[in-house]
Amino acid sequence: MIEDPLTEWPGEFPYRVLADFGITPRSSQAEVKDVVFELMARDRMNPVTQRAADELRDPAVRLLADLLHYDLDPATVGPPEAFAEPPAGPPGLPAALVAFLSGELLGELGGEAPSAVFPSRPFLDGLVRFDC
Repeated sequence: MIEDPLTEWPGEFPYRVLADFGITPRSSQAEVKDVVFELMARDRMNPVTQRAADELRDPAVRLLADLLHYDLDPATVGPPEAFAEPPAGPPGLPAALVAFLSGELLGELGGEAPSAVFPSRPFLDGLVRFDC
């Protein structure tokens, strides 16, 4: 599991604090509940570790912390620097993907090209509003 690099948490992130004690998003709730005994046995109980254990013992807080992890294989994910710059070329779908999808769509429709009119950007901007 990979932690979201933009994670903001009030205080220390609990999984980072308890990583040395084997607590991960894949740990059972029983393991999370018992980690306080491990902390006391190793004489590592302090306000930071206590808060991390308390946060993960609360199911609602643990679900929120779990939400900030992605189930990816770290070996298949490139370094963050690789994603810092947008890809070169015009925005939109790659030409090969458009050609493939068009071929699939035309094949299902019997060769008839669908006609679609997309609304303009100013029209869409007028529809989408956020209260700030």
